[in-house]
Amino acid sequence: MYQPYALFFIVCLLFSSIIFADDRHQFDVKELKESGKITSLEIILDKLSDHNINRLLEVELQKKNNQYIYEIEYLNDKGQVFEIEVDAVNAKVLKTEREY
Repeated sequence: MYQPYALFFIVCLLFSSIIFADDRHQFDVKELKESGKITSLEIILDKLSDHNINRLLEVELQKKNNQYIYEIEYLNDKGQVFEIEVDAVNAKVLKTEREY
């Protein structure tokens, strides 16, 4: 009887705010954007138009060596899966690799 409500509650908690986390850090993306510490994902994706991103599969924000990095996994227009690491401040591509 309680299971449907418990599942609904968990889903609401998961989607109530956008937070990315890794083992040591937890980020409030809205706060980072508003403070100018990162650029919005929308702007980053616009700057990556030459990568032929057809569908986003996963986006993760990490902090490595005091640098915020978006790890973006996507499907290109040829059906290939790629992961790209992008500086979250200036959209500079740091690394690209084909996944499978």
